[in-house]
Amino acid sequence: MPEPWKVFKCSACKMCHGRKSLGHNCPHCGQRTNKATLVIDSADNPTDLRMKVIIANTPPELRESLEKQLKKDEQLIDTSSNFSSTKGLNILRKSADSEGKLTLDIVKANFAERGFNEDVVAFLEMAEAQGIILRAGEGVWQFLE
Repeated sequence: MPEPWKVFKCSACKMCHGRKSLGHNCPHCGQRTNKATLVIDSADNPTDLRMKVIIANTPPELRESLEKQLKKDEQLIDTSSNFSSTKGLNILRKSADSEGKLTLDIVKANFAERGFNEDVVAFLEMAEAQGIILRAGEGVWQFLE
C-alpha cells in the first residue's frame, strides 16, 4: 500500500501544507519540518490532500461553508460531459483498490458510470506511457502516483 500523504501544520507560521514525509521546508515561511511538526490529517491521493490543506488553512468559522461549496463545485465538474485527461486520471484514482491496482473491467465501468465512452484501453495505454500506471498483467495495472 502506498505511503499516505500528510497534512503538516508548520510550528512557525501555523499554516498547513501537504507532503509524504518530513525533512522539507514549509512552503509558506521556509521553516524546516522535523519530528515535532504536527500532522493534522492524511490523504490517500493528491486530490484529497489538496482539499484537506485548503480546508485546514481556512478559518474555522468558514470551513463548513467552504466544504459545501467545494463539494458542489466538484459535482458540477464530475457531471460535465466533456472528457479531459484530468477527469480520466481522477477516474483512474477512484478505480484503484487499496493496493493501487486497477483492472480493465473496473476502469471501464467507472468511465461508463460518468458518461464517458472514450476508448478506455487507449487512455490506459497513454497513462502507462506517461508512467502514471504500470502494467502488472493482462488487464491489470498498478497505479504509481
